[in-house]
Amino acid sequence: MQKSLWLRKSNTWIEADYLVKKVLVAVDGSENSYRALDFSLEFTEKFGAELTIMNVSESSGVVSVPPEIAPYTNDNMVVVARDLRKFHEEVLNKATIHAKKIKPNVSISAILKEGNPASAIIEAANEGNFDVVVLGHRGIGKFKGIFVGSISEKVTRSLSCTVILVR
Repeated sequence: MQKSLWLRKSNTWIEADYLVKKVLVAVDGSENSYRALDFSLEFTEKFGAELTIMNVSESSGVVSVPPEIAPYTNDNMVVVARDLRKFHEEVLNKATIHAKKIKPNVSISAILKEGNPASAIIEAANEGNFDVVVLGHRGIGKFKGIFVGSISEKVTRSLSCTVILVR
């Protein structure tokens, strides 16, 4: 659905027609990602678009061991990977239930990817031809506080579609 969108440019507000059909929001369980989810729900409803909620599990790297040493590893590595995947599935499930409860009339789907979060978000956005990607400006990454916003920065610099960062 085509709607008017007000944009701020050089301290002046301008009205622009904007067509939004597909929105992707990434959640990681952080407060910022849930704010991004709530924003994307309102945004998606306003434009009559479809919303895809995405979570990325970095757990695949935990079980990647060279075949020659695999016989010498223990089952703890597999348990950790399984627990990490379960955590990410729960984050995604919680976000999806919340979204469907808040906006039952919005078309909502969910995807769980494995790998590097920035790369997975970029790949999903490009492959899915999303018009808008919504992210929290800071998540719960491994190095929170050291590389603040590194995922959102990589995504913003790499995508040609609109990226909205939510604080």
